[in-house]
Amino acid sequence: MRVGLFLAIWLAGCAVTDQEYPQAWSPLPPSATADCARFAGSYADRGETAGTGAEPSLTYGLFGHHSAWKEARRVELALPAEGVLHVTAWDEGKPLFTRTLSARAGEFECKDGALVVRSRRWVAADVVAGREDVTIEFSQADASLVAHVRESTYGALFAVVPIAGTATHWYRFARLAR
Repeated sequence: MRVGLFLAIWLAGCAVTDQEYPQAWSPLPPSATADCARFAGSYADRGETAGTGAEPSLTYGLFGHHSAWKEARRVELALPAEGVLHVTAWDEGKPLFTRTLSARAGEFECKDGALVVRSRRWVAADVVAGREDVTIEFSQADASLVAHVRESTYGALFAVVPIAGTATHWYRFARLAR
């Protein structure tokens, strides 16, 4: 009986959201090269998602709540050496922070011409605490950086009610001329 009650409470805290690629967007072309050099450049930090007026933040997606994402206006990606990705978040005129990601540490990879960035982070708020695993697979279509975001979150609500959820979203961010 106790196991059944525990499972009912556990499953009540589970959620799954899986967004399909937006049909109104240009199709994702196959990658012409196996490397990721074409992703180097500047992108608007605020993007779009289909069907809503939401403006997702690229900085938030990459680094989470405990970053300067609210002030970010653009994100610069640089691949200065094999296995190294520099990500710089900018406000209107100055850099907010730069993070260096390592392929060797599993933080990113270039997979069949797609740039894949992984992040694991703790989430803590007034009523919820937990662990969030985020994988973002970047592609390019037209003049946009297209992000396929997969999130898995495990934690507790009010420190006692377990919760778990997975979500898949599609976002795109305009490439900026710089």
